[in-house]
Amino acid sequence: DFDGRVSITVLDQGQAVAKAEASAGRRVRIPLPGFTSWSPKNPHLYDLRISYGEDQVSSYFGMRKYSVGRDKEGILRFFLNNKPYFFNGVLDQGYWPESLLTPPTDEALKYDIIKLKEYGYNTIRKHIKVEPERFYYHCDRIGMAVWQDMPNGGGDYNMVFVTYLTNAFDWFARGVKDCHYRLFKREDKEGRRQYYKDLKGMIRELYNYPCIAVWVPFNEGWGQFDTRRATKLIRRLDPSRLINEACGWFDQKGGDMYSIHNYVHKLAVEPQPDRVVALTEYGGYAYPMEGHLACEKEFGYQNYRSKEELTANYKRLWEEEILPNVEHGLSSAIYTQTSDIEEEINGVMTYDRDEDKLLSDEVGKLNERLYELFREAAGEEADA
Repeated sequence: DFDGRVSITVLDQGQAVAKAEASAGRRVRIPLPGFTSWSPKNPHLYDLRISYGEDQVSSYFGMRKYSVGRDKEGILRFFLNNKPYFFNGVLDQGYWPESLLTPPTDEALKYDIIKLKEYGYNTIRKHIKVEPERFYYHCDRIGMAVWQDMPNGGGDYNMVFVTYLTNAFDWFARGVKDCHYRLFKREDKEGRRQYYKDLKGMIRELYNYPCIAVWVPFNEGWGQFDTRRATKLIRRLDPSRLINEACGWFDQKGGDMYSIHNYVHKLAVEPQPDRVVALTEYGGYAYPMEGHLACEKEFGYQNYRSKEELTANYKRLWEEEILPNVEHGLSSAIYTQTSDIEEEINGVMTYDRDEDKLLSDEVGKLNERLYELFREAAGEEADA
């Protein structure tokens, strides 16, 4: 007697709160009055049960809204669920010593997310890598916003052009148009077509995860080209999320944020008229912890020799550059990075995750001060 209709039930902590029926293949809208929003502070999720005859599928979803708006002073800010929001997080490249880019276990994926949340961070920028879907599932459940980078191709980069000049001169990083394929090593037409195919695939694969707040199509000029076209495509595929169009350098004046990478100069920002001011990479302080190094070569932007010294200078950086700029429009801060990676020894943790390199109590206090200052600057209703 099966009539070909689909039955849909929404459950909140095991209790049915909404139901609907529809013919197979048809769209259906299910009212959910008085719903609880998802956020990193309160990662509330609803369960979903879909029945089709004798077959049944279970899933989940979260109710949340990412947007841009003006705070009580008229400064552009990121908003989460219609409240000003500060994305405070860590750059994460997702490497492990025993398996490189492949997570060694599901517990390893969860460990990094939980550890960063214990520090008081609310955001992970997943850098130049797409993780297995379990990662995003854990971010949904644990409560961690994700900025998702698009992995890029292209030829061998001219490091003077892509890295040295951009680090030294902000005006240079914002003054070059990315239509010059030769400069950005993007002369291969087939490679450019493949980029857009893969970009569409990444967005479609990850579209349904509530934790993903930002798409990052390009980073620091790596394989960058026709950036405004990428932003237009992302807006069409997913108008529900924010876009960091050209992360850090070679700004094409699009997307939702005025993105800054700052490792060298003292940070000083001012509100922008059309985009939110976002510090999307900074810090990178190194500490070579004996017994936890993967190789002899060492890289970091400043070098220290103990947990105490590293933490003291991280605190100095925050007190001199991060906290004072909140009232001037700074609305995100993404520290480099989660763990040491081979010669990059600028992690919050060691490569093997056996040791925390920053003292968690001190970092936690700084994060609480940040959220308090942000509420004072953006309005008491601000979330963090």
